[in-house]
Amino acid sequence: MNEKNRKKKQAQDLAAGRIMAIFLVTVVLLWGMSYLYDMMVYGATFMQGQLVNNGVMAVSGLAAVICLVLYFTAKKRGTLHTERVVNSGFLALCFMVMCACSVILAMDYYNGMHSLYIFLPATALLFLIYHVYERQFFTFCLVEAVAIFAAYCFFVGSWAKTPALVAALVLCLIPMALVLGKSDKLEKFTHQVMGGQFNKRYTMLVYGVTLLAVIAAALLQGKLALVVGLVLGVYMLASAVYYTVKAI
Repeated sequence: MNEKNRKKKQAQDLAAGRIMAIFLVTVVLLWGMSYLYDMMVYGATFMQGQLVNNGVMAVSGLAAVICLVLYFTAKKRGTLHTERVVNSGFLALCFMVMCACSVILAMDYYNGMHSLYIFLPATALLFLIYHVYERQFFTFCLVEAVAIFAAYCFFVGSWAKTPALVAALVLCLIPMALVLGKSDKLEKFTHQVMGGQFNKRYTMLVYGVTLLAVIAAALLQGKLALVVGLVLGVYMLASAVYYTVKAI
């Protein structure tokens, strides 16, 4: 095996290891959060469940900050162990997801648990897409996932509808701004977000339509917002088929 093939195999093994690790973390987090949910459902253990959840939120948030500092420090010094499945960057991601789960339960433990059954698998799936597919498809899936979530929030009238709307609009505008911008300083960031090759007209069209769809969901609400979310979901699945065939 020559050096090029050896490095390619190492990269594939590393990606496979991290994908398996993140799915394992997802299963553990679902189990842990469902246990906290059970504690908060019953009156006798409600306060205890709230205290434990707040503790998990504080500890995981602090751990995420520490891991991020270690990650960027090691990256700046050139000592980051990118060859390891679990490094400071991976741990930071895990702790951030854990903290987000606790925040969701703290805001609305009943509906929040239902949201976690979607949020955690979706996060794991996005992690897989990041390692397997083209970067522009990962960005597309991330934006569409937030847009679909925003549409769902307007369908059920969730407390998260306003933050989800803002997040979806901002995420739609970022790729559009990168396409329109011609600054050399943004070239590296554009490559990280959109990949090496992307169609500018198609990018503007896709994210422009997604932005309008999210605004429509916010204005229409109810069942029409659900229809908007379903249409976006169908298009995302169709795009997944296209990129999968393209990658073969």
